[in-house]
Amino acid sequence: MEFGFTAEQAELRDTVRSFLSRHATSARVRAAEGFDAGLWQRLTGELGVAALAISEEYGGFGASEVEVGLVLEEAGRVLLPAPYLATVTAAAAVDGELAADLLARIADGSTIATLALAEPGVGWTPESWTCTARRSGDGYLLDGVKEHVLDGQVADVAVVAAVCDAEPGLYAVRTGDARRTGYATLDPTRRQARLEFTATPATLVGRRGVAHALDLLWAALAVESVGVARASLELTIDYLKTREQFGVPLAHFQALRHRIADLAVAVEAATSSAWYALRVAGTAEFAVAAPVAKLVATRAAYAVTAESIQLHGGIGFTWEHDAHLYLKRATANQLLLGDEVTLRRLIATRAGL
Repeated sequence: MEFGFTAEQAELRDTVRSFLSRHATSARVRAAEGFDAGLWQRLTGELGVAALAISEEYGGFGASEVEVGLVLEEAGRVLLPAPYLATVTAAAAVDGELAADLLARIADGSTIATLALAEPGVGWTPESWTCTARRSGDGYLLDGVKEHVLDGQVADVAVVAAVCDAEPGLYAVRTGDARRTGYATLDPTRRQARLEFTATPATLVGRRGVAHALDLLWAALAVESVGVARASLELTIDYLKTREQFGVPLAHFQALRHRIADLAVAVEAATSSAWYALRVAGTAEFAVAAPVAKLVATRAAYAVTAESIQLHGGIGFTWEHDAHLYLKRATANQLLLGDEVTLRRLIATRAGL
C-alpha cells in the first residue's frame, strides 16, 4: 500500500491551505457562529471540494477518500465553519444508483447534506434505533427522532438511518419537511441539530448498510481531528519560541520541550491511524480501522489541545485566544458517536479478539 502523497495531492493540500489561510481567519470563524454561507459558496464554487469523491457520471471529479481527507484535515486546522465534513460523509454513504440526483446537487454545491444517525437515549448503535421507514406509493414515510446531527440546522437534505421491514437503510429527507431544532454545543464553531420525523416523505438512497455510514463518519472525524491537533501543536510551539521567561524563550526549558515531544508523538500516532483508515476505506479492514482511527485521533486531539492551554499560561485561558476553540472542537469530536470504552469493545468484537 502506498502511504505517501502524489504531486497532485500535495498541490491540492497547498491550494486548500492557502485558500483557508486567507478566508477562514480566526475573526471570521468566530463571527460565523458555526456557518459561513459565503465561505461555503466559495469552497464549493471556486474549489469544487464537495465534488471531489463523487463519481464523474454524477458531476464529480471521481477522486478517492484520500483527496477528501486532505481537505478535511485542512478544515480541521482552521476550525472551518462550513458543513464540509457533514456533506462529504453523507455523499460517500449513499448508493450512486439510488441517489444520482442528490449526488449531482451535492457536486455542484447547490445542496448541503448531512448524516443523521444517533437517536435520543439509544445513541448510535443500529441495533437500538427506533426510527422507522414505511412504504408509501413509490416512496417512504419516516417516523422517529435523530439528534447530534452535524450542521443539521443548515442542511438541505438529511441522509437518515432508519429501519424498514426489519432492514436498516439510508433515506434522504428534505430537512424542511422535518421538525428541525438547532442548538449550540460546547463547540461554537460547529452546530448540531435535532430532527423529528412524523410521516415525513423520504427516498431510499442506501442499501449498503448503516454500519458503513457510521464508519465513514468516524474516519472523517479522525482525520479532521488530526488537523485540529496539528494546528494546536504548531500554535503552542510558536508561542514557546517567542514567549520569554527569565530572559530566554520558554522553548529553552527542557521540561517544556519534553512535554511538546510527547504531544508530537501523539499527533503522529493519530495521523497514521486516520490516514490508514482512509486508505482502506474500500476494503473489509475499514470496519476495524475506522473506529480505531476515531479513538486514537480524537484522544490525541484532546490531549494536545488541553495541554496547549496549560503551556500558553494565563493567556491560554482567555476568550480572546484561539486555544480554547481548538480544545472545544477536540472535545466535541471525542464525545460524538461513541466514548472510548464503547469503541474499544466494538473494535475488539469486529477484530475477533
